[in-house]
Amino acid sequence: MKSLICGLLLGLLTHAAVADDWTRFRGPNGSGIAPASPAPLTTWSESENLKWKVPLPGKGASSPIVVGDKVFITSYSGYGLDKQNPGEPANLKRHLGCYDRVSGKQVWEKIVSSPGDEDEYKGFITEHGYASSTPVSDGKSVFAMFGKSGLYAYDLEGKELWNKPLGTNSDPAKWGNGASPMLYGDLVIVNAGIEGQAIIALNKTTGEEVWKVSDAKFTSCWSTPILVKSNDREELVFSMPGQIVALNPSNGERLWNAKSPIEQTVCASLAERDGVVFAMGGIGGAAIAYRCGGSGDVSETHLVWQKPLRAGIDTPLVIGNQMYWLSMGSAFCANCETGEMTYKEQLSPAAAAAPGQRRSPTSDYASPVAAGDLIYMVQRSGKIHVIKAGEQFERLATNEFAGDAGPFNASPAISNGEIFIRSDNSLYCIGK
Repeated sequence: MKSLICGLLLGLLTHAAVADDWTRFRGPNGSGIAPASPAPLTTWSESENLKWKVPLPGKGASSPIVVGDKVFITSYSGYGLDKQNPGEPANLKRHLGCYDRVSGKQVWEKIVSSPGDEDEYKGFITEHGYASSTPVSDGKSVFAMFGKSGLYAYDLEGKELWNKPLGTNSDPAKWGNGASPMLYGDLVIVNAGIEGQAIIALNKTTGEEVWKVSDAKFTSCWSTPILVKSNDREELVFSMPGQIVALNPSNGERLWNAKSPIEQTVCASLAERDGVVFAMGGIGGAAIAYRCGGSGDVSETHLVWQKPLRAGIDTPLVIGNQMYWLSMGSAFCANCETGEMTYKEQLSPAAAAAPGQRRSPTSDYASPVAAGDLIYMVQRSGKIHVIKAGEQFERLATNEFAGDAGPFNASPAISNGEIFIRSDNSLYCIGK
């Protein structure tokens, strides 16, 4: 009887850990919201509430994911580490590292070599490098997008299950890849618009292609799709230059499309609230909201609002009736129902460029995440601001690791009250 009770308790604990996992870019369905209990910390530093810190084998802008007792992160090495002496593209290697959640000790690492035709390390690509796609896991396997090297699947012990080339194209500006894979049932779906001008769904067990939707406009799209429940169906919705598109996630059938004012390049993923999706970004700064559902062109029938809201690369965060984002060193908040600005507050100056260095128009890359009413905004400089959700701006704390010059391009992961943050140099776990 005692062993039976222990077994049941272990099962419950395991289930609780799985329920609290942060398994993809921006957590559950890309919402950026973690379970509120237990609440994560609001203050930390190199000497306070730092559970562990480990060096990474290379740079990267991808986010960590948390699966049970493991943390996964991608990095790159061999090329593009030094602006003055970048090296040879053929020497580029991409890493998938697995770390013990409790201690931070590396459990295993997989290294994938470049196919040899990488985009040159200059211009915009120097802002984020060659490991900008966040892995995804179903709790049994982990899937990592390695740009022109393709999509790789491993079990949680590091055994390679399969790999699939998805193209070796470049976007016109040669900015590199950045969209992250996601899961739907037995499918792993990835926006391979940069590499293959297509969104592709593969069988997650075999790597075989199940469906593919091609469009030349995908070549300037770094948006990761999200799933939206609309009436009695699920829709795979994503933002691309000039339009928002919804597909049937099972077979890739186009359900509806709508015009978007974000026309040249799309970096941010969509945010969603009660079946309404929000797209933001573009050089001039634009935002638009559509109600999902319908068929064909729903540009007029399903438009909720359109506003000139300036945003950057990050994906907005929706909590209640407010939407939050970070741009040019300022925190923004707008009403979800109307698109009207609620507030704009300067957090700290955006990171300055080094002499001769180009930086992005917004400087900050990371998307805000939250647990309960606590919002975490990460600046490229390494300043991490904790803001209380609400119509009135309230900053609770500003934290940084004084010994790490960054940059900090990745969105944090929150799991079971702990916060996982990566810079170009290190992976951190914030907790008691």
